Amino acid sequence: MNAQSFPKLEPIKPDADWIAPLLKLSLFVSTLGWIVYGVFALAFDDIAVIPARVQSVLVIVGSALIVAGAEMNTAPTVVAVARKWGAGKGQTLDGVAFAASLVGSITAALIAFSIRQVRLGDSNWRVLALDVGPLVVGIAIACDFYAAAVELGLLRSDYDREIEQWIAERAEWNESHGYVEPVALKPATIEDARRVVGQMNGERAGLTTEQLADALRVSGLEFPSETTGGRWARMARRGELN
Repeated sequence: MNAQSFPKLEPIKPDADWIAPLLKLSLFVSTLGWIVYGVFALAFDDIAVIPARVQSVLVIVGSALIVAGAEMNTAPTVVAVARKWGAGKGQTLDGVAFAASLVGSITAALIAFSIRQVRLGDSNWRVLALDVGPLVVGIAIACDFYAAAVELGLLRSDYDREIEQWIAERAEWNESHGYVEPVALKPATIEDARRVVGQMNGERAGLTTEQLADALRVSGLEFPSETTGGRWARMARRGELN
C-alpha cells in the first residue's frame, strides 16, 4: 500500500470562506429594507393610518438598510468575480453581477455628490444627476440585490461541481497508486460502549482500557480520551455498564 495520499487539496466550502457569509448577511440586511419599502408599495392609501413622521422614519430606515446591504455585498461580489476571472472560470452571470454592483456604487456616489455640491447650482450635470440619478440607482440597487444572490448561488454550484470532480480524481489517483484511505471512525458514546460491552461474556470482569479501545475500533468507533475510556472500563468491570 502506498502511504502517500491524494496530493490535490480539497475545494474549500463556500461557508468556510468570508465571501459567502458576508453575501448572506448583506442579502438579509437588504431584504429587511425591501420589506419596509414593500409595505409602502402595497398599502396604498391605508398607509395614512401611520403618522407622517413615523412614515418618514420608516422610509429613512428602509433606505439605509437597502444601501447598507448593497454596499456590504460590493466587496465580496467583486472579489468572488475577480477570483473566477483569475482562474479562468468566469461566467456571463459573473460579469453581470460585477457590472450591476459597479453601476449602483457609482450612481449612488454621484447623487450624493450632486446633492451636497450646491456650488454647482443648476448646472446641466447636477440637474441631470438629481433628476435621473435616483431612477438609475433604484434600478441598479435592485439589480445589485439579485446579482449578489446569483453570485452566492454560483459559489455553491461551483463548489458542488469542483468537489465532484475532486472526488472523481481522488478515486482515480488512489486506484492507480494502490492507496487505501483510512476509514473515518465515528466518535464513540457511552451508549456505544454499553452495546459493545454487552456483547462480551466473561471478558467484562477483567476488561482493560486497551481491550475496550480495540473492541470499539473493531465496531468502527473512535476511542475517546484515556480518562473517559478508563472510566468506561472501570464501570464495565463493576457491572455498571449494562
